[in-house]
Amino acid sequence: MRIQLLKRASGYKPFLYDVRHSDTCEYLEKRNHPFVNIVFNSFLNHSNINKCPLPAEFSVEHFRFPVKALEMLPLPGGEYAIYATFSIDNRDRVIVKVFFTLTESR
Repeated sequence: MRIQLLKRASGYKPFLYDVRHSDTCEYLEKRNHPFVNIVFNSFLNHSNINKCPLPAEFSVEHFRFPVKALEMLPLPGGEYAIYATFSIDNRDRVIVKVFFTLTESR
C-alpha cells in the first residue's frame, strides 16, 4: 500500500507525505499513521477496503473526498492530488487518484 500527497507545480510533485506500508492488513489492524488515517477514513463508507482479509475484488463507489478532513494539515492554497495504490504480489491492483483545490480562506 502506498498513499501519496502531491501538489501541482509544473505537474504533480510529491508534497509532505509519501507513506508506504508493506502490509495493508497490518496498517488496518494498528491504524497508526495520521495522514493515512485521514485518507482511509474518507473511504470507509464508499469502499470494501477496510478490514482483513482483503476482498478478492476492490471497489470504491460514489466517492467524493471530504477536503475539510485536511484542515488539520499545514497545507497552503493550491492544487493537490492524493494517490492511493494497493498492490498484491508486487503488482499494482488498485490505484485511486483524487484531485482537489484548496483556497487560503479555508
